[in-house]
Amino acid sequence: MVLITGALLPVVAFSGLMVLRLTRQMQEGVERRLQNSAHEITWAFDREVSATIRTLQALAQSGHLDEGDVEGFRTEALRVQRSQPSWLTVILLTTEGQQLMNLRRPSGAPLPRATEPESLRRTVEDRQAVVGGLVMGNSGQYWGFPIRVPVIRDDQVLYVLSAIITPEALVDVVGRQSPAEGELEFTRVVVDREGLVAYRTRNPERFIGQPATGNFIQNTREGIEGVFRSVTLEGEHSYVAFSRSGLSGWLSAVVVPDEIIDEPFRRSVRVIAASGLLVLLISLTSAIVFARRFAGGLRSMAGAAEALASGEQPRVERSSIEEMERLGLSLTNSAERLRQHQEEERRSREGLEAAVRSRDEFLSLASHELKTPLTSLMLQTQLLQRRMERGEALPPERVGRLLEQTSRQAQRLARLVDDMLDISRLAAGKLSLEPDTFDLVELAAEVAAKLGPQMTEARCEVSVRVTEPVVGAWDRYRLEQVLTNFLTNAARYSAGKPVEVTVQKLEAHVELRVRDQGRGIAPEDHARIFQKFERAVHSHEVSGLGLGLFIVREIVEMHQGTVRVESALGQGATFIVTLPLRSS
Repeated sequence: MVLITGALLPVVAFSGLMVLRLTRQMQEGVERRLQNSAHEITWAFDREVSATIRTLQALAQSGHLDEGDVEGFRTEALRVQRSQPSWLTVILLTTEGQQLMNLRRPSGAPLPRATEPESLRRTVEDRQAVVGGLVMGNSGQYWGFPIRVPVIRDDQVLYVLSAIITPEALVDVVGRQSPAEGELEFTRVVVDREGLVAYRTRNPERFIGQPATGNFIQNTREGIEGVFRSVTLEGEHSYVAFSRSGLSGWLSAVVVPDEIIDEPFRRSVRVIAASGLLVLLISLTSAIVFARRFAGGLRSMAGAAEALASGEQPRVERSSIEEMERLGLSLTNSAERLRQHQEEERRSREGLEAAVRSRDEFLSLASHELKTPLTSLMLQTQLLQRRMERGEALPPERVGRLLEQTSRQAQRLARLVDDMLDISRLAAGKLSLEPDTFDLVELAAEVAAKLGPQMTEARCEVSVRVTEPVVGAWDRYRLEQVLTNFLTNAARYSAGKPVEVTVQKLEAHVELRVRDQGRGIAPEDHARIFQKFERAVHSHEVSGLGLGLFIVREIVEMHQGTVRVESALGQGATFIVTLPLRSS
């Protein structure tokens, strides 16, 4: 259960975070829509103001004003006003604020001073068009705000020309903003620089000319745009998005009751939470079912692991869980590999034991083989020493035989030592070849001649059969060692019978054959006799370490050649060496 809880907690936490994030994204989406609506009102308001300013600036270029002809200008202004339905009146003012012309008053009637002097002052000082604040007219019958432009001649402000716009004229500006789907409850508001409501789509008759709420003024005082929560003039809790006009400094705002926005959020959160709870319950149920299956699989795997640790064959139950199935397969494979390793270890142990036995046998055999010539040499030396002590003189023929026997035993001892040294070099990888160019036929004849006394003693006649000289690059000393081994074995196993040595060239190879007519070698022993410490017969029949043919095979293979024997019991043996024919 702890495992299930631990697995589900991250899912629950992640789901909660996703709900919060989704809620925040929905909130931001609504705020963007509100903000865009506020921007649209500002853009529309600025467009109307800009159009009025351009018209006033064109009217301010009238030639009647150059001549001070107010009546002529009045006629021209009346004609322009008829094309501007949003204008309540057009007023021409002096820079001190005295009205010179007001299209709502008859010509010649007394005229009052400007009702919104602050915008007049800024127009004269800045020499730029200015949008004034919302004020009540001198008659007290209407609200309006002036849009003023300076009349400049010769770099002097002569007059100020104003168009008075009523809040009712803003109906077309604010009201024609097509509400998007779901925005029918929006309240659109236009507020002047002083915080007075210039227009409001909801209850305009109650609130035009009234100051906006303190919270609204506080949240919009320094900002250009933004979204905040506030309380409306009706006392409703609402979201407010505002946008400030860079041209006039007025504010456009979109107000929507908070339940219009929050209630969909709450519904969405409830739906998401319910869905998450349902998913959680389904996940919990699935997790419990899976956990039971998983626990059963774990128990099976634990039993299999214990069996494996005990050296037994694990019994793994099939599982529908892929990971469990793979684990069971891994345990089965591990058991099989362990069995293979144990079998390899057994074979290695048996091989090591066989190697130890071979070593012991070799040491025993080597000590025996070394002891024989050493004993003979010691006996001959002692015989000579005793004769010399008694002052007895040996006949020359006797001395010659003793020297001959001594030489043979010394040569035998030298061969034994050389064989053991070669084995040591082969084991260490230090046996190397020293190629030289020579005639293999001459080498065969030299070896046969050198071993002549030994072959004569064994009553073996050696003949060398060749058709032509065979010159190549090989290690002379090592090939002499190969031939010596073959002829020595022939003398040992073929006493009283002839031995034939053949050298012939075969395209890119040369073939060396040594054939005797001795007891022969059984076919099953052909490969064995080239192994280390192996002989064709038992050691009690013929002396030797069983290393000669092994060394022969290594030497031939170092020359990249091959060696084999053709023989059968009672039919003699032919040892065949094939070497690559190299010129250098």
